Amino acid sequence: MEQLTRESNHYKRCMDLLPLVLDRQATSEDVQFFHTYAINWPEVMDCYEKEKAFREAIKNKLGILPAPEDLMDSIKQSIARVY
Repeated sequence: MEQLTRESNHYKRCMDLLPLVLDRQATSEDVQFFHTYAINWPEVMDCYEKEKAFREAIKNKLGILPAPEDLMDSIKQSIARVY
């Protein structure tokens, strides 16, 4: 088994995947990789749990807010230019 250090490639990949996993932007393979290897590093799991709790607290406190209209218009224009 790989040595549990911050220099480990698995550790670095887990830390890179952490925000993607929480944002549900990671592929199913990446999610599986994260959960398979992150369990080996308490520091990664601690970051995961804290960030997850932080995001949940923000969501509960603020609720779901609509995006600003100018941002929506900008996104729509960008999409229209692509297609």
